[in-house]
Amino acid sequence: MLNLIAVFLVCSGIGIAVHIAIDLTHRPQSMKIMNAVWILSALWGSYLALWAYNKFGRSSPMKAEDDGMKMDMSGMKDMSNMKGMDMSGMKDNMEMDMAMQGEMSMQGMQRPYWQSVALSALHCGAGCTLADIIGEWFTNYVPVTVAGSQLFGNWVLDFILALMIGVYFQFYAIREMEKISVGNALARAFKADFFSLLSWQVGMYGWMAIVYFVLFINEPLPKDTWIFWFMMQLAMLFGFFCAYPMNALLIKLGIKKGM
Repeated sequence: MLNLIAVFLVCSGIGIAVHIAIDLTHRPQSMKIMNAVWILSALWGSYLALWAYNKFGRSSPMKAEDDGMKMDMSGMKDMSNMKGMDMSGMKDNMEMDMAMQGEMSMQGMQRPYWQSVALSALHCGAGCTLADIIGEWFTNYVPVTVAGSQLFGNWVLDFILALMIGVYFQFYAIREMEKISVGNALARAFKADFFSLLSWQVGMYGWMAIVYFVLFINEPLPKDTWIFWFMMQLAMLFGFFCAYPMNALLIKLGIKKGM
């Protein structure tokens, strides 16, 4: 029974990730890195990730925006053909209107606080998800041992990979939002992501410790099984629960910006 549940939810996560990826081709995120975040989040979040994506992650269709831009451009061309028009004055007015519309658009993008924190946590968790997929499959074929334990070796490798990928994701987001130097962006990315990632890993490792030392203590849990990856889905969920309050604190302290 557990194996059937595992097959269903792991396959659901993959299917939902594909669905979101297809939808993102028509509705790309304004912050490019969030395209990868939503796809990776769906792998473990499954139906919860789909609900969150539809609730506060889905962007407006790109086609509608393009059509609006084309109409604006065609309108400008028509006006340029009108004789005796003061084009400079009209241009100034149009720029003012566009600025006001942009400001109103930014105000409309303001999210409720809980959604902003959730997105920040998911952003952190995406790096962990990718790192765990890479790390767990790598150690399945090339065992890594720390202090005589392959389990601790797996966790150390996963944490290092998660930190590297997570800092890159955070660096990418910072560089999209602010035009600052690479060095400053990397320093801020590390500062913003370290404690968030650490809290995520605590929740994830805590659940996997229960899996290894309590639930499956009398039988091995191979990494190439459906049940293992179902347990990893649950581990990511626990990671999210631990990372959420940490991200709320980091945002409150100004160390991290809400998304």
